[in-house]
Amino acid sequence: MKLAAAIAAGLLALAAASAAFAHAEPSRATPGDGAVLNEPPTEIVLVMTQDMARQAGANDIKVFDAAGNEVTREAAVIDPNDRRRLSVALPADLAPGEYVVRWTTLSADDGDTASGELRFRYDPAAAPSPGREVLQESLLGGTRRRGRPRRRCRGASRAERGGCSRRPSGR
Repeated sequence: MKLAAAIAAGLLALAAASAAFAHAEPSRATPGDGAVLNEPPTEIVLVMTQDMARQAGANDIKVFDAAGNEVTREAAVIDPNDRRRLSVALPADLAPGEYVVRWTTLSADDGDTASGELRFRYDPAAAPSPGREVLQESLLGGTRRRGRPRRRCRGASRAERGGCSRRPSGR
């Protein structure tokens, strides 16, 4: 009986922890966060931890140069065969410099939004580095440094929603 209670408590704790991370956040990024590239990337690809909702304008990637000017010329697209893969093409005339990649997503699982940013540098003369391509190594968030998402709760403040997890409204 005690073993069954311990197992049930463990499963409940795991379910609660999984709910706390229930957002479509990048698990992989290409180029990686902090990458140094000798050639300009042709696209930014993010693979999320969850399927994204197919809702116009809800999932996007925008890339900005060091002066804060947007360099992306088209909207990001969800892969038609993989709703976790979001990508955006970059212009062929991308100038050398530092870039910020800002992403936003809408989870198909729970309707919660998430957003964050990553960085890369295009410098033909620098020593290349892939940066951190694996951003989350587990369902419980893995290791996060730069690129950590800013969570947004839909319909209530984070304090009211207990850190963005869904709670029954009592209706």
